[in-house]
Amino acid sequence: MSVSRLQVHYWRNLQPLSLEPSPGLNILVGDNGSGKTSLLEAIYMLGVGRSFRTLKAKRLIQDGQYSTTIFAATASGHALGIQKNSDGTTSARINGSSVPRLSALAHLLPVQLFDPQSLDVLSGPSLPRRQLLDWGVFHVEHLLVDQWARASRALQQRNSLLKSAKMSDDLLLAWELELADASEQIHAARKRFMDSWQPFLLAAMSRLLGEFNIQVSYQPGWDIGSPLLDLLKEARAKDSERGFTQLGYHRADIRIRADGVLAEERLSRGQLKLCVCAIKLSLVERLRLAGARPVLLFDDLASELDQKSRKLMMQWIDEMNLQAWLTAIELDQLDDFCGQMPRQVFHVKQGYITPVSTQARTGEEE
Repeated sequence: MSVSRLQVHYWRNLQPLSLEPSPGLNILVGDNGSGKTSLLEAIYMLGVGRSFRTLKAKRLIQDGQYSTTIFAATASGHALGIQKNSDGTTSARINGSSVPRLSALAHLLPVQLFDPQSLDVLSGPSLPRRQLLDWGVFHVEHLLVDQWARASRALQQRNSLLKSAKMSDDLLLAWELELADASEQIHAARKRFMDSWQPFLLAAMSRLLGEFNIQVSYQPGWDIGSPLLDLLKEARAKDSERGFTQLGYHRADIRIRADGVLAEERLSRGQLKLCVCAIKLSLVERLRLAGARPVLLFDDLASELDQKSRKLMMQWIDEMNLQAWLTAIELDQLDDFCGQMPRQVFHVKQGYITPVSTQARTGEEE
């Protein structure tokens, strides 16, 4: 759902602002450190409930202030608000009413971020890949939120018992039953989503990396040929030595191979960026099938991509007809591949954000 009005107060270096962005392409132009990424971060915060840059609330809030607030009106008619306090607490409101879970915001304002750290999705630990998969599952199977909560609590309790000097087998079994049941339900949902997402993912890879034979594999986090409960019982001694649970929903992973080799070992940095874009945009395409309209956030999209790749990306973004936000130091960085796409340009300088121009599809400025 696109943002039709955005208000931000006391967020990082941004001056209080009220913007009316385009429902399509929005370009933030300014020097490094001017506040471009901070604005993307504010939109992300409203849609996800957390920052993608820090876990420390005080870094988000301007000096001398107790809290920061972000508000948005959406094209669907909803009013969303979030407040982050310096003590780390967070509160959210939808249409004036408090909501107990931040996930309620995510349902109404799904966002997908593309930033320089996105390359770590392929080469780093499994968590960011698993989070991408679960982002898709979350927006298709809304009721699964309760299963994630069950699984997370059971996992924490089992890990705590594994580290305890007085480990109770009966109590351990109770939490293993809970963890196994929730994990298997999450796996079933992930598998259903993978089966429906994979055609979109492979089509995206063909579109952006057609010169490679791309293979995608999903690993559930345990050998599904055996009941997870039995495997957890068998692993108690080893898990106790390590102090954590090695099997379950939290160990799932997705691996991407190019010509039979792990993508991070086969592709150049520019190709890796296209690979990550293919993963994320194919997720967006799958969610559009379910009726969702995610907001796209691109921080420094142009870097490490040649002109051909930039044009491929922008053509695809234009075809999606979704709200997108892009950052650039100079507008010339984007002009060569934005073509005549309708867009709203904002100038960002020392925390001040000012609308500069609106370009219609004809190429005429309004």
